[in-house]
Amino acid sequence: MNEVIGTILEAEAKAEEIVSEGERESRRTIEAGAAAAEQAKADAERLLLSEREKKLAEAEREAEARYRALNEEAKAEAERFGASCQDKIEAAAQSAVRKVFGA
Repeated sequence: MNEVIGTILEAEAKAEEIVSEGERESRRTIEAGAAAAEQAKADAERLLLSEREKKLAEAEREAEARYRALNEEAKAEAERFGASCQDKIEAAAQSAVRKVFGA
């Protein structure tokens, strides 16, 4: 009978050890999962910042190119306008002189 009780006590002790080891392993798994989650979050934030910087730089390049194109268009239009007025300058000047001096 003592042998049976000893076997039962031994089995209970072994079961307690298995439960304790399971709890320790569970805690390690949870801690590892939390660390992995933190690392994933940090990686995602770095990636987001990197992508944001790339998109911002791309938008700035596109805006600069658009600005240059618009500026060139405006210069060309101003030159066309100036050229179209060139032949009218002499007549306008003579008209102004006549109005001022009555000639």
